[in-house]
Amino acid sequence: MKYIKSIKVLLLLTIQFAFITSLSAQTKMKSDKSLTQKEQSIVPIAAFTAKGDTQQLRISLNTGLDAGLSINEIKEIMVQIYAYAGFPRTLNALSTFITVLEERKKNGIHDEIGKESSPVLTNENKLKKGTALQTKLLGKEMKTSTADFAPIIDIFLKEHLFADIFSRDILDFKTREIVTITTLASLGNAEIQLRSHINVGIYNGITETQLNDIATILKNKVGPAESNSMKEILKNIYMKNNETIKSNQNPYTLVYDGAITENVKGKVNINPVSYKIKDIAIAANVYTPPNYNPANKYPAIVIAHPNGGVKEQVAGLYAQHLAEQGYITITADAAYQGGSGGFPRNVDKPANRIEDIYAMADFISQYAGVDASRLGLLGICGGGGYSLKAAQSDKRFKTVATLSMFNSGLVRRNGYMNSQLATIQERLKQASDARAQEAAGGEILYANNSTTPMTKEQIASIPVDLYRQGIEYYSITYPHPNSSAKYTLSSLLDLMTWDASTNMDLIEQPLLMIAGSKADSYYMTEDAFGKAVNAKNKELFLIEGATHIETYWKPEYVNQAVSKLTQFYSKFL
Repeated sequence: MKYIKSIKVLLLLTIQFAFITSLSAQTKMKSDKSLTQKEQSIVPIAAFTAKGDTQQLRISLNTGLDAGLSINEIKEIMVQIYAYAGFPRTLNALSTFITVLEERKKNGIHDEIGKESSPVLTNENKLKKGTALQTKLLGKEMKTSTADFAPIIDIFLKEHLFADIFSRDILDFKTREIVTITTLASLGNAEIQLRSHINVGIYNGITETQLNDIATILKNKVGPAESNSMKEILKNIYMKNNETIKSNQNPYTLVYDGAITENVKGKVNINPVSYKIKDIAIAANVYTPPNYNPANKYPAIVIAHPNGGVKEQVAGLYAQHLAEQGYITITADAAYQGGSGGFPRNVDKPANRIEDIYAMADFISQYAGVDASRLGLLGICGGGGYSLKAAQSDKRFKTVATLSMFNSGLVRRNGYMNSQLATIQERLKQASDARAQEAAGGEILYANNSTTPMTKEQIASIPVDLYRQGIEYYSITYPHPNSSAKYTLSSLLDLMTWDASTNMDLIEQPLLMIAGSKADSYYMTEDAFGKAVNAKNKELFLIEGATHIETYWKPEYVNQAVSKLTQFYSKFL
C-alpha cells in the first residue's frame, strides 16, 4: 500500500511539474560549471538505490563516502527516493548502507555523520508550509485538475513530500533535483516526469554541463539505456531554449490563429487529458462545443495530426473549428512524440500511429456526452494516411475524412514523387544498421536531424512547395517546442514496407478526401481515392488555389475545408 501511495505521489508530481517549460526554466540558470566530485558521487548512489542493485550500490556508497558525502546526506538521499521508487528500494538501500558502514568501521575508517536536519515544528500548518515549499521549488503556485479530482493526494503531496521531506535542510533543492533526475532516468519509462524534473532542476541552478555530467555518469556507471532518454531530452531543451514562440503566450501552448486562451462558459472549451497505451502516457486535448452539457449526446470526431506535428498546431485548429460546429473532438500527440511519453523519442512507426487512433477512439467513446455510435475520423497529412488504415479495420468509425493526405510509407520508400527509387536498398541497409546499434545500447540515429537552421534564402530556394512551406510553417510561423521533423532511422524498417493505399477496398464507410488543387502531394490523395472502390458516398473535394501546407492555416482555405467537413459529418454521423 505504501508503494502504491508513492507511485500516486510520482504521478501527481508529473502533472504539476509538467507546467514548467524549458524556456521559463532558464531564468534561474547559474554559471555553467561541472558537478563537483561530491555531487558526481550522488548519481550512482541514487541510480542503484532506485534500480535495487545492492551490489553496485555498495561500491557507490564507498565512493560517495570517500568523496565527502556525510552519513546523514546519504541517508537523506535514500529517504527522498522512496517517494519516487517506493519503500522497498529505499529500505533495501538503507540496509546495504548499514553493512557498508560496519565494514568501513572495522577497517578503521571514520566517516562523518554530518549535520542533522533542523527541528520540524509540529504546530505549523503542514498544508500551508508544503504549498509554500512547492511554490518555491517550482517558481510558481500550481493548481491542477488532479487536485480537484482527488484532493487527498494533493494534500499528501504537500503535507508529506514537501512539508515533511523537502523541508528537511540536510539537502538543498539543487541536490534534491540531482537525486530525482537520476532516479527517474534510472527507473525508465518515465520520460514525461524526467523532462519535467530536468526543467525544475534548471530552475534551481543545475547547469547544462552538470545535466550532461549526470547523463555521462549514468552511461558509464549504470548503462546506456538509462542515459539515452536523458540525453535526448537535454538536446531538445537546449535546442529550443532561445526560441520566442506563440506557445509561451497561450496557457494551453496552442500556436494556431484564433486559439482558445481560456475556457469560457457557453463557448468551445478545451480540456487537456491523459491516458495510457500500454505503459506509455498519451497527452491529448478534448474540445467540447458551445453550451456543452454532459447529459446530452454529441457526435465525436477523432483527429490525427501530421507527421512531425503536434496537437497544438493544425490538428488543434481543426478540432476547435469542428467543436464550434457542435462536435466533441479529440486530438492527441502520437506515442513517442510531442507531449506523449515513450522512448526512444520520435519513433515513427505506422503500427504505433494507427494504435494512437484506436486509443483516441477508446478514450473519447467513454467521454461524458459522447454518442459512441456517431464517431467520425479526420486525418491530416501523414495522419490522413494512418486514418485510412485505421478505418479499414475499425468500424467504430462511421465516417472517415482526410485533409492533404500524405502516404508516409510510399514516400519513405520511393522518395517524394518517386525521387529516391535508386537508393531503396541502401536506405534499408542504413535503417538495419541503426536498429542493430540501438539493440546494442548505442546512440540512437535520426533522419532529418539537422541542428543548423536554414537561412531565409536557403528556404526560398527549395523547389518543392510541401517542403519549403512546411519548413516555414513548422519552424517560423507556427512552431511548437514539441514539434520535430526528425524520426528514428530504424523506423524506416517499418515505414518502407508500409503503404496507406493498400486494402482500400476495406473502407465501406462514407469517405471524404480533401486536397489543395495546387498541392504537389495531391497524387497520393488521388491514388488512394481511386482504390476505395467500396466506399459509400465517397467524394474528392479540391480547394481551388491551395497548396498542401496552406490548408493548415490560410483562413480562406481552412474555412472551405471546415465547411465541407461539417456538411459531410452532419450528413453521415
